[in-house]
Amino acid sequence: MKRTAQWAAALAMLAAVHTVVILGVTGVPKPPTIVAEGVQRVGWGPLFESVRQRLDTRASSRLLGWMPDGSGMLSVHQRWLFDARLHSLSTPGARPRFLPAVPRNASVHTDPGRPYVVLGIDRNGDEQYALYRWDLGRSRREPLTPADERAAFGAFEPDGHRIAYVSTRRNGRDADVYTMDPRDPSTDHLVLQREGLWRVAAWSPNDDRLLLARAATNLDVELFTLDLATGEVEPVPAPEGPARIVAPQWSRDGRSLYYASDRVAEFGHLRRLDLASGEEVVLSGRIPWDVESIQQSGDGRLLLIGVNEDGRTRYYTGDDQARALTPLDLFSSGQVELKLHPTERVVAVNHVDERGHVRGYLYDLASGELELWVGGSPRERELPAPQLVRYPTFDEVDGSRRMIPAFVYPGLGSGPRPVVIDIHGGPEAQARLRSSHGRYQRDGITVITPNVRGSTGYGRTYTRLDDWKLREDAVRDIGALLDWVGEQPELDGDRVVVTGGSYGGYMVLASLVHYSPRIRCGIDVVGLSNFVTFLENTAEYRKDIRRAEYGDERIPEMRAFLEAISPLNNAERITSRLMVVQGTNDPRVPVTESLQIVERVRRNGFDVPYIEGKNEGHGFRQPWNALWAGLAQQEFIRSCLIGR
Repeated sequence: MKRTAQWAAALAMLAAVHTVVILGVTGVPKPPTIVAEGVQRVGWGPLFESVRQRLDTRASSRLLGWMPDGSGMLSVHQRWLFDARLHSLSTPGARPRFLPAVPRNASVHTDPGRPYVVLGIDRNGDEQYALYRWDLGRSRREPLTPADERAAFGAFEPDGHRIAYVSTRRNGRDADVYTMDPRDPSTDHLVLQREGLWRVAAWSPNDDRLLLARAATNLDVELFTLDLATGEVEPVPAPEGPARIVAPQWSRDGRSLYYASDRVAEFGHLRRLDLASGEEVVLSGRIPWDVESIQQSGDGRLLLIGVNEDGRTRYYTGDDQARALTPLDLFSSGQVELKLHPTERVVAVNHVDERGHVRGYLYDLASGELELWVGGSPRERELPAPQLVRYPTFDEVDGSRRMIPAFVYPGLGSGPRPVVIDIHGGPEAQARLRSSHGRYQRDGITVITPNVRGSTGYGRTYTRLDDWKLREDAVRDIGALLDWVGEQPELDGDRVVVTGGSYGGYMVLASLVHYSPRIRCGIDVVGLSNFVTFLENTAEYRKDIRRAEYGDERIPEMRAFLEAISPLNNAERITSRLMVVQGTNDPRVPVTESLQIVERVRRNGFDVPYIEGKNEGHGFRQPWNALWAGLAQQEFIRSCLIGR
């Protein structure tokens, strides 16, 4: 049956192609929501290859969680070839039931026993999220907050009917705290009005308090408790000041808090704070990596934590004091994502294998039984396994060259392979281990994803090595990578492309400024081109957070420095081929950042292909937009590295 559906989809695609060719169209038609300037024809061959890969892996699906009424699982499936959407599954292997009321890219929040789901939805990528209630089985959703504000779901009331959330309703900048019974939006009630970026982390087990987090920067967070009866706000004891805090939550008995923090440490260790005494105990200090997720069983006696070990997530189980943290290694390779059932000792498991295929399982922690719920076997040929390497850069640590971690995804074939360097955004983020970069590896291109200084995952000191006037030290790490590539016999140092999105887009432009003679092409996706104009025009609620990372452009000395290092003001040094991709509605990196670098480089006499998604924001989310823009970038890279 599945094979029949696959053949039907393939025949339908061929019929569409035949019709288009008869009409005289020589390339894949551009979606009407995309503006493209100077972009070469997108050929049918890459589209056929993408369709073939999707057909080979169409059974690839993942489990999102449990239906709140206990009727099965929520899962994400490809509804069409390039459109992953939310479905429900009643039993293992059952036919997925499409949930049309839940749009793609909506955030989904469920709570056991509630006959509805709370959704967060924005408009065409503008990140002005509104909250909605969707009653299970209904064809429509009901709005809870106005569409012209930015709301973020926080928590469900454990033994009541309310939700807690934050919204920028007051002034478009500060996030105030509200409660509401979603069954009656008129119960909306403001419970805290303060300056800054606040979020609701958790609701206390006895319903009387909220745990709140206020972000001082992307890396420094302060915790507070809010008494809902009195309105009193109390800081959670933190004698050493703000620190990075991840996954804060109440213990099930309400007497303590769990969280991961790098306070007075390099890594974010699991901690338990006794609220009565203020005593904080480090529970995972012997694991020299960041704890990135914390989950508790319904009775609070079991902890399941996710640890970022060198770019790969590994899970551990332990009791409520983490006295014996034990690795939970269900698969010998690939990546896993685990979600603990709200009341039972059962885990939803998504496993991404070496070929990028995802399967969803339920794992019984008591019996050790692993039951497949969704996902079959792909027919793709295997690609070379990724490798974790470390290459030397320009400075030293303790008398030895500093080493920069990177994942290498080898291209198929023999002989020196061309290289794509894919730089992550953030910069407070990390290139994580993936199963493959298949579309390039199959073309014989090796992909390298470096974690240059400023990346998270390697300690607090490493993350802060690019702050303020140290910014271009991260760019020098790319120069060191170019040196390393040139020394590898299996890589072709004369055929290199750099690509990246957001902050990674800035790194692409900066790399072209400094290393154009050594780089054939660059692709800047939603990247900032001038730090000053970026800081002045990014969304109001983000400005102070970004100033903490890049520097405050309102200080004359810092403004002069930021102007001096900005790619826009050094565009005459960009002599490599450049493509720029941008979403019109991007609130983080405004469209003007891309328009000004395109205009400046073109003024210098170079062609700059430009793609703009009119209904997109910080990256392309609409399936056919993303497909066409992705194929255009793939064709650009092929023409740079392979000549076709």
